[in-house]
Amino acid sequence: MGLHCEKGFVLTCKKPIVEQCAYCSQHFCIKHGHIDKATCKSRRCMTKYRREKRLFDRQTWEDERYQLGVERNAVSLCAYPECANEVYVACGHCETFYCPNHVARYNYNYRTHTRRAITRVKGDVTLCDVCQPYLREYNQDRYE
Repeated sequence: MGLHCEKGFVLTCKKPIVEQCAYCSQHFCIKHGHIDKATCKSRRCMTKYRREKRLFDRQTWEDERYQLGVERNAVSLCAYPECANEVYVACGHCETFYCPNHVARYNYNYRTHTRRAITRVKGDVTLCDVCQPYLREYNQDRYE
């Protein structure tokens, strides 16, 4: 007895399988899944797939921007595409250099936890437009 599709609305579908879902590990037929994505069509698995795809696409875009920035920094130009200004300061996160028009200084607070006490610390960081969403990582508590 071979494997069969484990998906279906009320009863499990008994059609031959084509793939196994990468998220829920259930087997599915061509009707109940996407072969190229290795994902069944359930809402939970498709949500996980879309989230991972968004993260992967964002990381790919950031890597491309970083490579472009490094190439532009090699000739003393701002890492921002099509900017003709010279470099001024490095981004605190990606460490590529930008002109004053394409970076901003952000203040943040975080708590540091030690054995003896919890201390609130203030800091500041210079971030480019691409790295600005990572500011929330600087606000997280730190444990020593």
